[in-house]
Amino acid sequence: MSEENDIVSEEATEAGAAVADMLSGDGAAKNKNILELPVRIVVSVGAAQMTVQQLLELKKETVIDLEALIDDPVDIFVGERLIARGELVEATDNENGIGVKLVEICGLGN
Repeated sequence: MSEENDIVSEEATEAGAAVADMLSGDGAAKNKNILELPVRIVVSVGAAQMTVQQLLELKKETVIDLEALIDDPVDIFVGERLIARGELVEATDNENGIGVKLVEICGLGN
């Protein structure tokens, strides 16, 4: 596991260096605006496969069985890119909501 942590740490360092390079030099003021762009993060809990017939028969209160266990890690995406994995937790800012605790960072700097 330590080797995985070293790889994640190395990838994060590389990503940080890339951002630092982007913010230095003649275009620094212009590039800082990039850091303020909003990005939408999507958390994928699981997936299911069904026929069109089954899809058409869905109604309120139907339970769709997912191809995942309740304790499995969830995937966290920005666009189509997997950026991290995490576990669902109670949200800290919303007493009735849920949040995601990051347990693995994936593919930074690639």
